[in-house]
Amino acid sequence: MKFKVLKSKILRNLFIAIGVLVIGNLISVYYLNSARTNVLDLPKVPRLLVKLLNVNLEANLPTYFSALVLLGDAILLAFIAYGSKAIGERFWHWIGLSAIFVFISLDEMIQIHEQLRAPMEALFNTSGLLYFAWFIPYFALVVIIGIAYFKFMMRLPKKILKLFILAGVVFVFGAVGMEMLGGMHAEVHSEDTLTYALMYSFEEFLEMSGAVIFFYALIFYLEMKFKTTSFVFGSKDV
Repeated sequence: MKFKVLKSKILRNLFIAIGVLVIGNLISVYYLNSARTNVLDLPKVPRLLVKLLNVNLEANLPTYFSALVLLGDAILLAFIAYGSKAIGERFWHWIGLSAIFVFISLDEMIQIHEQLRAPMEALFNTSGLLYFAWFIPYFALVVIIGIAYFKFMMRLPKKILKLFILAGVVFVFGAVGMEMLGGMHAEVHSEDTLTYALMYSFEEFLEMSGAVIFFYALIFYLEMKFKTTSFVFGSKDV
């Protein structure tokens, strides 16, 4: 089975979509800043654009895009698990990763992590880089998963491993690193500033980019690993 997957085209189109969303978000940030951060002060059309495009809001285009890419990651991981089982190789690690990405996709949609913010802040009395304390249990889980998957990762082909690491670093730096920096800024200057809006915009850009890079890496792995499986998305890469 041969793969005819336009990996480069998929990657390019997904990043074009991210670029469009980033521009739309920046337009929403401009409108919010002009309205002194109160969306209700805006005329009807700009207010609709903010609700539709701002990455810091829920149930809009950036949210759905991120959730769908993450769900796509989960589906590809499930394909890899199925293929690995079919050829008699270990597959539980892939199933575990697929389940994790299903949860991350769901979290992106319904903001599960936001429900942890208040109790974590009350429990640890956080400030500074830890001001947004929701990520504390998430970061602990990332460390645990990293340790549990270390040997598994080391068995991956080097090209795939590099892409996995790149995707993970980009995503985690956005989800945790920029969240920490944004929290430190928000504690001092509040969340109603242009600087904070640009920080959460960059955070979401990194998260989307990490998810897309991982999607590309998984397609690459499928193509390398399962040469007898055919997933035809288009003509051969040039």
